[in-house]
Amino acid sequence: MNRFNSILFSLSFVAVAFIACKKDKATYTEQLTAEWNSTAVKIDGVAAPSTTTMFLHLQTGDNFEIATNITPFTHPTSGKWSADEANSKLTLSGNVWTIHHLEGNTLRIANTVDGKEMEIDLNK
Repeated sequence: MNRFNSILFSLSFVAVAFIACKKDKATYTEQLTAEWNSTAVKIDGVAAPSTTTMFLHLQTGDNFEIATNITPFTHPTSGKWSADEANSKLTLSGNVWTIHHLEGNTLRIANTVDGKEMEIDLNK
């Protein structure tokens, strides 16, 4: 009986430890908070040269920074950001980008920049 209690206790302990260590799904904002590097850029539906890049750093605390060689690029390259999961929107200093895809380490955003439709694929 003592051995049975010991085994039962061990199994219970493992089950509790497994449940306690279960990771909660990250919030929408947590999923977006990262350093993102472009993997593809399309301007008016046409693939831009592979040398066309954008680095987007969505920081904890709602600050962001952009470094890009997309020209012209008149949107702010730093400021405050926010996300609206219900409408799939990412707002960067008042400029609203549409989030077409966010899964794991991949993100696709789109906006009109200087009169041109822009779609950017990014990876963490």
